[in-house]
Amino acid sequence: MTFEQCMADAAQHHRVSLGNGVEPFARIAYDAELLIKRDAVAKFTASLKLPSSLVDAIVPAPMPRGYRTTSRRRVRVRTGAVELVHGDGSTADGASPLEPELHSNIYTHLTAAIKRLTPPMRQVLNHMILRGSYEEIVLIINVTELNAGVVRSLRTMSEHLRDAFPQVQHAWIYHDPKGSRYYLDLERPATGVGAKKLFGASAWKYAIGPVQYQVGVFSFSQVNLSMVENLVAVVRDHAECTTDDVLYDIYCGYGLFGAALASSVQRVVAVDGDEATVDNARYSIRRAGGTCTALTQVIRSGNDIDAIVRSLYRIARKDPAEASNVVVIDPPRSGTAERVIAEIASGLQPRRVVEVYCGPDEIYRSTREWRQAGYGVTRVTPVDLFPGTTSMEFVITYDQGAVVAAPEPRSSPRPTSRQGQPPRQGGGRWRR
Repeated sequence: MTFEQCMADAAQHHRVSLGNGVEPFARIAYDAELLIKRDAVAKFTASLKLPSSLVDAIVPAPMPRGYRTTSRRRVRVRTGAVELVHGDGSTADGASPLEPELHSNIYTHLTAAIKRLTPPMRQVLNHMILRGSYEEIVLIINVTELNAGVVRSLRTMSEHLRDAFPQVQHAWIYHDPKGSRYYLDLERPATGVGAKKLFGASAWKYAIGPVQYQVGVFSFSQVNLSMVENLVAVVRDHAECTTDDVLYDIYCGYGLFGAALASSVQRVVAVDGDEATVDNARYSIRRAGGTCTALTQVIRSGNDIDAIVRSLYRIARKDPAEASNVVVIDPPRSGTAERVIAEIASGLQPRRVVEVYCGPDEIYRSTREWRQAGYGVTRVTPVDLFPGTTSMEFVITYDQGAVVAAPEPRSSPRPTSRQGQPPRQGGGRWRR
């Protein structure tokens, strides 16, 4: 069963209508929401044939309403009237119960400011985005056209906003000539100027205990910052790292898990596809007292994991699999790409893997692939990272040898050597 089906069944059992909105629980008591989610998690994990003894209780949110540190509005101009609406075009009058009241106040100010712009200037505006922390806010203005006049006009508007709301410490323009419905369009043409700073810096900062993070203004960050400390604690508890371990933080982002575990391990290998994001991860991990090898590598298939292993061999001149490795992997909602799991298992041979699932429906496929690679589930923790919605984050530990299962044969044999590179033998290990 899909997690959505399990959630719908649990809501029906508790006589709660989910409706068609993305925040169906936002206006009910959080205790009632947790009861529904508890039943949904139990049904979902049972459908995955995961023993209930391995499944922890849901980790609740400390701030279940007003928590969103990322919000956005789309600019709609009709016959001279200006309105900031939700991404689906629905009215955004008043704040969502999941957004801080401060965001609503800022959008009200922006609506009035946009009305004072000239009609041609209004037409280039696509999205208004607020992100950052509860104390330090980044304004991103998504535009379809970028020139000197647009920059001057929007700089004046954003500086007036900063005067009214000192929490707005950074302002940037993001150029999206297609006018995409996605506020940070990953398919934006590579030519031309992609972004322009109006004021502030290229990153914002926040701390969890002694660890300070630096997050790029356009980098992915969790929308529920109040819950991140709990998420980090869960991952740390699952990983059980020692100072003998090398930690692989794959899809590391700005180094959330790598920096949190940096002082507990021998070294952190941080991997992500965006160079600026990887730079921030390196900064955060080293600032936390860790030793870091940071690699920029887009992970589209198992070949990319193979490229990472080869890079590490060239750096250290030794087989990465010879170390005591722990992998923390936090892929996008769509999950890992083809053969990524198999290549992590063969190339790194980690003793333990902790996978963070934003999309619960990827758990079945991913668990099957880990099982084929010789790793079994030993612990499951549901984390209510998105209270008010039907989404749920899952943290799952896979231990090497916990389940004895032969991996499926490959469609074609892999070469034992490659031109100009050392051979791979014996379970994927490098040999000199």
